[in-house]
Amino acid sequence: MVRALAEHRHFTRAANVLGVTQSALTKSVQALEDELGVRLFERGAGTLEPTMFGAIVLAQGRAVLRDMSELVREVDLAKGLETGGITVSASVFPAELWAPQALGRLAGAHPRLKYMLRTVDSRQAVDDVLEGISDIAIADATEAEGRENLDSEILATTPLALFCRSAHPLARRRDIRPEDFLDYPFAGPPLSRALARRNLGRLGKIALSVSPDEQLMPRISVGSFSAMVQAVLHSDAIGWAPDSLLAGYVKGRVLALLRARELTISATFALYARRHRTLSPATVEFIKLVRAMQPSDARPAASRLST
Repeated sequence: MVRALAEHRHFTRAANVLGVTQSALTKSVQALEDELGVRLFERGAGTLEPTMFGAIVLAQGRAVLRDMSELVREVDLAKGLETGGITVSASVFPAELWAPQALGRLAGAHPRLKYMLRTVDSRQAVDDVLEGISDIAIADATEAEGRENLDSEILATTPLALFCRSAHPLARRRDIRPEDFLDYPFAGPPLSRALARRNLGRLGKIALSVSPDEQLMPRISVGSFSAMVQAVLHSDAIGWAPDSLLAGYVKGRVLALLRARELTISATFALYARRHRTLSPATVEFIKLVRAMQPSDARPAASRLST
């Protein structure tokens, strides 16, 4: 509540985000201020500004909420699969390939649990696990580099293909060089430096820009596979995705695959959990379901999450 007001600086906008009425939010803030005996926000001309006391509540509030979340989680662990839930953070492609299917099967077997899937970029997915926002993450395997307090399990390596709309200038060309792509924007999620270097080499350095947090950003940055497809369909942008996600679009001649000399791309994904954090029964079952969805010829992971 306090964080929403600080972010939006307006009662109506904050209430809309929280899904409550403005009057209910106003009463809640007033009740909290009465209980603390201080004013948390200065009510200016149409905007709100946190007071010194409001800033203290904001600084301490996240830690309090995290501790409360851990307390609720420990109670749910004791209850097993009869109550509680699971939150999964997945990067764009795992959020299409495995996460919703596994959650759906889990929900079919345990309908009383609550389920949440967060589709974010790979870095944020791993951050969610480390911050206790999510129980488990599926993201690019390169995100494990330099990370502490993190356990991971490698999943299968997935072939990726470059694609464009069927009427794209490159769609009918058979002899495509990597340099030919530089005349067109890329559309897709942010990439880690390691993933871009492994797949695109010099092309990646030219075609993608570096964001302040050291990720490589396509000119058209999107947060989902469906958004990527729509961006490609309505422009000359080029996207990349697992072959299996593109098959239906290619068969229907909506999209075309682009094969370039000396440019083979793939991605290896991994499961991530926070080290020394007990996995809930629902998370254990989710991991087993995701493992079962990997290709039968995939090599067993060198290290596996403890389930």
